[in-house]
Amino acid sequence: MGISSNKVNEKCHKLLDSNIGYVTLANIKEEDIPVIKESYKNTKGIIIDIRNYPSIFTPFTLAPYFISKSSPFVKFTIGNVNNPGEFIFISGPEIPKKSETYQGELVIIVNEKTQSSAEYQAMAFRAGDNTTVIGSTTAGADGNVSTITLPGGLETWISGIGVYYPDRTKTQRIGIVPDIWVEPTINGIKQGKDEVLEKTIEIIKNNK
Repeated sequence: MGISSNKVNEKCHKLLDSNIGYVTLANIKEEDIPVIKESYKNTKGIIIDIRNYPSIFTPFTLAPYFISKSSPFVKFTIGNVNNPGEFIFISGPEIPKKSETYQGELVIIVNEKTQSSAEYQAMAFRAGDNTTVIGSTTAGADGNVSTITLPGGLETWISGIGVYYPDRTKTQRIGIVPDIWVEPTINGIKQGKDEVLEKTIEIIKNNK
């Protein structure tokens, strides 16, 4: 899923309501990450919008800002080549602890457009110390891409590994299920409102 050239050059972060940072992963760049950390370190909350396909991979660059210790966020299953049909759980990577930890609230926004790498990155941010996921259930297509070549030169793709939370809760075909369910309404869409973002701001403002 691509984004238009004019969107690529848009700033991926801004200040909302004077005390809330907003970050979209749609066009984030590596050089934006230190700027985001510095710009919003004293805010009450940071919103990370993943209703998109992220332009870079952030679990080991931006996600560490929201944890106070190294944290697991994923487990995998892989097939046992010595026993076809058997799948084995293996540990996934941990989010490494960096030198600084954000002290405010982190809220992740997801919806049905949050797919594959976007879901994996949502899992990483969910491991944060003070994180809430808001929106609607994601696509349920987490995992890597394995290619199957078919007769006639056709190809199809499948997820080649199983992806689970550290407690072995499934994500594939289920999706990232939000902690707080919020969907846009027809009236809101007609009025050009982003009701999910508005609700997210309200939640952060009202939390002590």
